[in-house]
Amino acid sequence: MKKLVSLVLVFALAFSLAACGKKDSATGGKSGKDSKIVVGVVQTNANESDWRTANTNSFNAAFKEAGFEMKMVFGEGDHAKQISQAQQLIQEEVDYLVVLGLQSAGWEDVAKAAKEAGIPFIMADRKLDLPEDLYTAMVCSDFEAEGRKAVDWLKKQNLDEYKIVVLGGDTGSSAQLGRSKAIEDGAKENGWEIVFNQNMKGWDETLAKQAVADLIASGTDFNVIYAENDNMARGACDAMSAAGITYGKDGKVKVIAFDANKWALEKVLAGEFNLDVECNPLHGPRIVDVIKKLEAGEHVEKNVYVDEEVFDCDTITREIVDARPY
Repeated sequence: MKKLVSLVLVFALAFSLAACGKKDSATGGKSGKDSKIVVGVVQTNANESDWRTANTNSFNAAFKEAGFEMKMVFGEGDHAKQISQAQQLIQEEVDYLVVLGLQSAGWEDVAKAAKEAGIPFIMADRKLDLPEDLYTAMVCSDFEAEGRKAVDWLKKQNLDEYKIVVLGGDTGSSAQLGRSKAIEDGAKENGWEIVFNQNMKGWDETLAKQAVADLIASGTDFNVIYAENDNMARGACDAMSAAGITYGKDGKVKVIAFDANKWALEKVLAGEFNLDVECNPLHGPRIVDVIKKLEAGEHVEKNVYVDEEVFDCDTITREIVDARPY
C-alpha cells in the first residue's frame, strides 16, 4: 500500500511540474522565477531610416534595463525572410515573440504556431492582419489617423489648386497602406489631383529624390509633396533645390513629412518642411511594460494605439525641437 501511495505521489509531482512548465500565451511565457526572460524580436531593417534606428535603439535600451535577453533579427526588406525568422524563434522556444512586420498580411501561420507553442505574440509599430484570438497584444501607430491629420491640415491651406505628389513607403506595410489611403481618400473627397503616386522600396531617400527629379524633368506641375517619411521628404527637397523650385513656408510647394525625427523638426522650425506628423518610435519601454504585466498575471489591453502629435512650421518652437528625445 505504501508503494502504491508513493507511486501516485511521484506521478502527481511529475504532472504538476509539467503543467507549471507549459507556457500560457494569454498570461505570460516564463515559468521559472530565476530564469531570464527571452524575447524574440522580428525587426524590419537594420538601417531603413533614422526612425527605424531610433526604434531599434529603444528596444535595445529598454530590454537591457529590464534584464530581458533579446534575440533581434532583421528582415532587410524581405517579407518571406521575416516569416522564416519568426518561425525559427518559435522553434528556439523564446518566451515572447514581438513582430514588427514589413507587410500586414501573411502572418496567420506564424501566429498560430506561436499560440500552439504557448508563446505570446505581440505586435509592435505596425498592426498586422490577424484575428484577435491569434495575438496577445498590439502596441502600434494608427497610420491612417496620421494621414488624416495631414489631410485636415492640407485642406485648411485653401490652395487655389492641389496637385499632389505622393511618395509612399514599402508596398503592403501598414504604414504605407494607412497613410496612402488617407491622402487618396482626401483627394477624392476634396477634388484634389494626385499627379504622382508611387511607393519607394525601403522608404528610401535616394529613390524619392530621383522620382521628384524625374517629375521635374518631365515638366509635371505640382505644389504639394506628401512624403510618407522624413527621409523621403528630405530627398524631395534636395531635388527641388537642385531645380530651383521653392518650397516650405514661403515657397511654391507645400512639404508634408511623417515620423518627426529631431533633425526633421529642425527643418519644420526653419520653414523647409511645412508639416511633420509624428510617428513615435519609442516602443521598447511600452513592450517591456506589456511583458512585465503578463509575467505578473495582470490584465493587458488588447489593442493600444500610440498618442502622436503634428508639428506645423507656423506654430513649432525651439523648445519643442530641443525637447525631442530622438
